[in-house]
Amino acid sequence: MPELLFGVLGALEVLVDGQPRNIPPGRRRAALTCLLVHAGQPVSADALIEAVWRDDLPQVPPKALRTILSRLRTVLGRDAIGRGPAGYRLTGAAVDAAEFEELVQRAKTAEPQLAGEVLGRALALWRGPAYGEYADAPFATAAAHRLEQMRRDAVETRAAALIRAGEPGAAAVVLEEMLAEQPFREHAVELLVTALYHGGRQAAALERLRSYRALLGAELGLDPSPDLVALEGRILGHALEPVRWDTSGVPAWLDTSTAFVGREDELADLVTAVAGNRVTVVTGPGGVGKSRLAAEALAGLHDRLGLTVAVIELAPVVPGRVTTTVADVLGLRPGTDSGTHSVLDDLVEYLSAVPHLLVLDNCEHVNGEVVPLVSVIAQRCRDVRVLVTSRRRLGLASELVLPLGPLRVPDPDTAVGSQGSAASVRLFGDRVRRLRPTFAVTADNIVEVAELCRRCDGLPLALELAASRTATSGVSGVLARLPTDVVKKSGGLSAVVAWSYQLLQPGQQALLDHLSVFAGDFSADAVVGLMAHVPGWSGDVDPVLAELIESSLVIHHETSSGSRYRLLEMVRAFAARRLEESGRRSEAGSAHGAWVRDVVAQIRHDWSRVDGAVVAARLTACSTEVESALRRALDAGELVLASEIAHAVARCLHWTPSLELRDLMIEVGERGAADPTPDVAAGIATAAFSIGERGDPARARALGTTALAVSQDADSAATAQLALAVAAMYAGDLADSGRWFRSLAAIPALTGEANASLALIACYSDELVAAREHAEIALAAGPSGSDASCAFARYAAGEVEARTDPSRGAALLGEASAEADRVDAEQVGRVSRIALFALLVRGGRHDDAIVLGVDLFAHLRRLGAWTQVWTLLRILAELLTERGRWADAAFCLGAAQGAVAAPSPIGQDVERYLVLEATLSERLGAHVLEQIRIMATATPRARVLTRAERALSELQGR
Repeated sequence: MPELLFGVLGALEVLVDGQPRNIPPGRRRAALTCLLVHAGQPVSADALIEAVWRDDLPQVPPKALRTILSRLRTVLGRDAIGRGPAGYRLTGAAVDAAEFEELVQRAKTAEPQLAGEVLGRALALWRGPAYGEYADAPFATAAAHRLEQMRRDAVETRAAALIRAGEPGAAAVVLEEMLAEQPFREHAVELLVTALYHGGRQAAALERLRSYRALLGAELGLDPSPDLVALEGRILGHALEPVRWDTSGVPAWLDTSTAFVGREDELADLVTAVAGNRVTVVTGPGGVGKSRLAAEALAGLHDRLGLTVAVIELAPVVPGRVTTTVADVLGLRPGTDSGTHSVLDDLVEYLSAVPHLLVLDNCEHVNGEVVPLVSVIAQRCRDVRVLVTSRRRLGLASELVLPLGPLRVPDPDTAVGSQGSAASVRLFGDRVRRLRPTFAVTADNIVEVAELCRRCDGLPLALELAASRTATSGVSGVLARLPTDVVKKSGGLSAVVAWSYQLLQPGQQALLDHLSVFAGDFSADAVVGLMAHVPGWSGDVDPVLAELIESSLVIHHETSSGSRYRLLEMVRAFAARRLEESGRRSEAGSAHGAWVRDVVAQIRHDWSRVDGAVVAARLTACSTEVESALRRALDAGELVLASEIAHAVARCLHWTPSLELRDLMIEVGERGAADPTPDVAAGIATAAFSIGERGDPARARALGTTALAVSQDADSAATAQLALAVAAMYAGDLADSGRWFRSLAAIPALTGEANASLALIACYSDELVAAREHAEIALAAGPSGSDASCAFARYAAGEVEARTDPSRGAALLGEASAEADRVDAEQVGRVSRIALFALLVRGGRHDDAIVLGVDLFAHLRRLGAWTQVWTLLRILAELLTERGRWADAAFCLGAAQGAVAAPSPIGQDVERYLVLEATLSERLGAHVLEQIRIMATATPRARVLTRAERALSELQGR
């Protein structure tokens, strides 16, 4: 097959084996362009016929299409255009648009100078409008628009990279060219002003800001964005210093209740380093106390920086999941509605708006992912601080490294009386006293204690392990059994762990080994549940666990939910290695999976029988173990077990899984769909449901249909039907969605859920009598459903009542959001508040709407819930129009209309927004309205949100 290369970033270009080929204008070029738009995906014959002939159809369209494609094959090669059940597709073709997107993606994690070079190569691929003469054809419009938006974003990103690389003059040139074309592209204005400032042209930077303010006000009636206003203030102050944010929150992380000995200087150095640098890395050997030092510094850093603290423990994170884990900890829940944005883009976007102090703990095994992530955050999130703990530095030019060494040990050549002041001796004495309060370091034992500290090389973890043995065996007993220079000569700290392990009884060793399968901390009940599935285990777990705690191999700490336990990472790694060497790793993994299955099955059973806040907290608390169990089951090919676990979680309706858990649940179903059988039908149905909620209805429908076809039990069939109903609703096919929900309404456990959804469908279709009937059934079904489902029923009833009785509707929506918050049904709370916001705006209760809107925008920003953001912006446009803020209203409406991921208005909203647009056109003039729309569409979505928040705040201030 010949080598094919196509150029679509301009007029169509075709190279066959490096030689240009002419595709004449007309039908063949249209057919080829349509195939290229779909980037190797199949295109149906009907879609190709529509693209080639539009309304001027030939007498026999399929035959005419085959002729066109045959002529194309003559030029491109016989096998260049393949055909399958789903349609025609190009095979083995390289396209410059794909190369452009790949280069843009590569630049995101590159250092500034390299990023500028890579983006320069990417932009050089452009020769004109994407898809040439077909840029405005219906089959190419969306793809051409997406590529053009990426091109403009790439110009700005390249300019930012040039500024960071010390080339502000070059950045100013490319930005001036862009602004000549699009004078209201505000991010480009901000970058240009920054480039002028860093190029030593402060007066020109300020003049550019002032001229833009005048142009924006005169032409569009808008004020500059908050970002530009803040930038002007920093330039006037002759320093582009970070802006501090008034936020709060230091998370509970490690237990810091024990004495923190011998690190006073290091602690002060760390606080100073993090305050003054974007990236600080604490390095040192395992067990030296890097994590504890960071934990001790958090309160001081929070007070000094005023930043919210987020701790991301990376020790249990598998390669490939670092960015997702950080997003999960921050509470981001981006879905496919993010459009071209990746999870990294969502993360950077959020941190740019809401800066944090990020603590990335135990990074050494995932340094390859941490390095580019931290590099991007440091470059693009100027107010964020990153604190890393790792056994080795990251290797970034911007990082400040603080090496942490062992605690000082007594010098054998100094006087005995002075040896007790060594930090290692003080730590050792404190830890022994916690277990044996009568212990003291005295003249009688100081020589032995000093020797023991030297043998432990001053490593805090080694000292703690030795202290636990000293509490029962005495210093002399421990010295007799602890090899000389065990740390230095016997394989490092792991040798101390091995020494402590060898002192355990066989049953204690076996339990410790099996505890290594827990992904996070655990309860005593969890240990009992795990060991119940281990073949050959018998006896009482409690006394064995108690001995492991006494030996400091298991750490105990108290939480609001009771006693919890965990393994230090070095102990976990040692125990896991022992499990592997003993051949029991598979057995332990299966036991863990079986225990997790029992736990989630019980939670599902309790979901509609126990208080919603309690069961939601239980599911959230075990979600890390669920992720671990699913990952192990997938690796081991245990799809049936994985399907059972995933399905139980999915049927805890309205609970929102983490990104990692959601992706794992989807992977379970995707794997099952490759060879669908009845015993994995539930897993396939679960994936369909999760994908539908994520916003990919076509794939959800395909998987839901597969699951329903192979289901042989009512439970998995019900989940498949639920997935199909949700997918149809997201696709806008209300009739099909209603058909599936009506079939689910006959299932007692789903009566409330189904009727609540049917009420919404009828409401959207203006069938208010039917909507009210379904809403009443859903509310009456409350006792048989979960508290989360009751909240959903109140939301649906509120939407229905709002159509005829706004006061009653507002009350129901308020009840729904309050109950959703109580039981952690986050999505129900979100949509209830959006509906309430709309009701308050349209009912003239503007002051109440403004207060709610301020909180809503902040909440949606944190979640990355852009589908709801666009809906909220439309409603805000209504409010701003009512308050006479015509230009601001036009900006919000234009941004929502231009967003690819924005849901289309349905029902009464279609007419409502046509009228709103006409009103704005009358007030501003059609030309100004169009210019504002273009500006809003070109504005990065995070900055759109910032403008909206400012507009609300200004209304609130008035």
